[in-house]
Amino acid sequence: MSKRLIIFTGAGVSAESGVPTFRTGPDGLWHNHRIEDVCHIDTFEQNYDLVHAFYNARRTALQGLEPNAAHQAIAELQQCYGDRVTLMTTNVDDLHERAGSSKVVHIHGNLLELVNLAEDEVQPIGYEAFDHVAHPPHFKPNVVFFGEVAPVYRDLFTLMNSLTRHDLVLVVGSSETVIQFCLEAYSGSNGAATILYVDPTDSCPYDRILGSGQKPYTEHYRMGAVEAFRAGSPVRKWVERWLGGPGE
Repeated sequence: MSKRLIIFTGAGVSAESGVPTFRTGPDGLWHNHRIEDVCHIDTFEQNYDLVHAFYNARRTALQGLEPNAAHQAIAELQQCYGDRVTLMTTNVDDLHERAGSSKVVHIHGNLLELVNLAEDEVQPIGYEAFDHVAHPPHFKPNVVFFGEVAPVYRDLFTLMNSLTRHDLVLVVGSSETVIQFCLEAYSGSNGAATILYVDPTDSCPYDRILGSGQKPYTEHYRMGAVEAFRAGSPVRKWVERWLGGPGE
């Protein structure tokens, strides 16, 4: 049975390209905006203008940013090993695609699309600002808001429950706040999968979630995504040993 590599990326990966994170640090977007004002389905209609102004700013800013070495390394792994590498991301930007990844599962939606709620139709918008004043109030950024169920969650947890000792799970740049990827992978595989958690923060979120010393992962590497994918890094070495040659 071929060994698989399952990669879950979070905001920390795109942060190294200049995309603001939603949660981490004083510049995190949730430090400057209330979630209930700009990202909750229950208040979407009453805050229609504010919501679109918020996501317009996020969308137009992407045009001036570029994928970093971590995005590129992940794309190269997909190109080299094909279906043995699965990529799922909570990021709503398109930096993985621009780096060359052809199969990217966006767990929380895609910022470069709008949903026409009246027609139940997804429409591309690219990096343009949406003129919400000129359109009726039933257009929504194709981003999963709090209070909504993410359509991809079923596929996500089906994947988690399929994990075995033949799988290496790489969780990169995730705060583990909304989805505890390491914990879900550990539970889904009954502890059989190898799980690497890559995040530069000094404090591990699982000390708070599970209690000190409880580790639903094999190793925690306190480093950024670019450093983790650099040639010779312990994470890169582990991935290369695990996958072996493209034909293995």
